[in-house]
Amino acid sequence: MPTFAHDGIRFSYLDQGTGTPFVFQHGLGADMTQALGLAPPSRRVVCLECRGHGATQPLGPENDLTFATFAHDLVALLDHLGLDTVMAGGVSLGAGVALRLAAEHTARVHGLVLVRPSWFDAPSPDHLHVFGTIANLLQQTDADRGKQLLQQTPEFAAIASQSSPAAASVLSQFDRPFARERAVVLARLPTDFPLAGGLSWKAVTTPTLVVATHTDPQHPFSTAENIARSLPQAVLLEVTSKAVDSARHAAEVTQLIDDFVADLDPPDPESASTNVASRSAAA
Repeated sequence: MPTFAHDGIRFSYLDQGTGTPFVFQHGLGADMTQALGLAPPSRRVVCLECRGHGATQPLGPENDLTFATFAHDLVALLDHLGLDTVMAGGVSLGAGVALRLAAEHTARVHGLVLVRPSWFDAPSPDHLHVFGTIANLLQQTDADRGKQLLQQTPEFAAIASQSSPAAASVLSQFDRPFARERAVVLARLPTDFPLAGGLSWKAVTTPTLVVATHTDPQHPFSTAENIARSLPQAVLLEVTSKAVDSARHAAEVTQLIDDFVADLDPPDPESASTNVASRSAAA
């Protein structure tokens, strides 16, 4: 697994496949395997494991656990790989990081894919409160006891009543590597939001695909609707909920991404030359 050094941290990242690079970021508490499971296999997929995630170590300053810093880290990876302009996207937290990247570095992002976004234009949305609860439990007790206590709370009961995959995902936060040491990540990221600091939605003129689903407690459909309305060139498409069929959900997301990215692919110079020659011969 490749790594590179930046800002006193050894970042782990994925760079797999060939063709036009697609930078696709993982969600909160996840790692590169999540991005790899949704990205089209026909693409060169790049994913940075953010601070406090995957094999990236050490955590770094707690005050740097923000969307702005995560986007800055992603720019460092693009520079490291020599990628000037990319298609960018992500899931949940990763969608927010990609959005921040496009807002601050518009010339470097020629297409944007936001899958099940969870943050809109304010910190600490109610649907992310559970992550603060998990962070507190991780700091107070062991993982098994923490899971037991969480399952006794009304907020977990509400999540489980809507979506068993969402409930399982929430519980998995107790089992991730260095869960206790990284609890602060779960506490801090929900209190931020992607365009904090006065960045303008209207400035993000990149063609954007927003993918959302109903029956997803941590990723409300209304959040995706608000984002799609706020971005000048966004389209919102709905897919099957993971609560209905997780495999179908993943397949539909992958297909939508593949179609969207293909439409924005730069023309193949060799193909263009062939077409020009063919037209000249026909004339």
